[in-house]
Amino acid sequence: MPEVDLVTLADAGAFVSHEHQSHLADSVPMRDWRIDGARSAFVYTDGAGAERAVRAHFVGTSSPDEGTWLWGWDNINGFPEPFVKQAERVRRLGERYAIREFTHAVLPLTDDLAPILVRAVKAVTGVTAHFSAPTGNGSTRAWLLLDDPVLALPRPTVARAVGVVTSALAGTGTVDHRRALAAWAQQRGATLTEAGEDVVELTLDDGSLQVRFDAGGRIAGLGRRLRATPRPPEPEPEPVAVVEEEPEPLPPPLQEAPEVLEPAPRRGLLQRLLGL
Repeated sequence: MPEVDLVTLADAGAFVSHEHQSHLADSVPMRDWRIDGARSAFVYTDGAGAERAVRAHFVGTSSPDEGTWLWGWDNINGFPEPFVKQAERVRRLGERYAIREFTHAVLPLTDDLAPILVRAVKAVTGVTAHFSAPTGNGSTRAWLLLDDPVLALPRPTVARAVGVVTSALAGTGTVDHRRALAAWAQQRGATLTEAGEDVVELTLDDGSLQVRFDAGGRIAGLGRRLRATPRPPEPEPEPVAVVEEEPEPLPPPLQEAPEVLEPAPRRGLLQRLLGL
């Protein structure tokens, strides 16, 4: 079985996390937001001035003032179980595979620890959008996963894949490019095949993208091929849960925003990518 550790999981979540955060920044205006922990919801005003409530999962807090990361599963604030359920899921996986960063409630904070942990959490949970919110307590920030069809990514295209790879390489600090690319393909429903020595090919709706790796396993070149007529979208694959559990109920409707939607389907990333 492949090694399962923080770096492995953070790499697996890197490209899809970068894509989803870029999508939120470019396409999902969020103004006048607030967190409703009692109802496991993140409430924001969209670009049309309408208030929307989406499911939120509390991951943890980072405090540069104190130099600490505190996991949400420690739950010192007594949040309801659905709000910390995904953080608890991470803790259980940490216990199963001896990942110390997932099982210690408080970790020493470094400049890049919070983003690394959040990318790893996305690989574990399959929820790939997040929001980092100031808490009003000095420099402390709360890190939340956001889970709702209204925030879903558009279908992947060749141009989108090129943008994801090139921009992510500049900013994610990814160690294993092969793992990050394979995880992105699985999360996004793209087909990844070997196309030669140190070359893989991504098959997408409107064509294909060849990705060449250097001797160190880093992405060194891209080549695209477009179809004259894009293929029709394929059905979404059946999700494979990392941990067997009952479907999570919807939070009670919010008075200010009663249209809380169904959560996005989970991807079975870990089982397919890491063989768990």
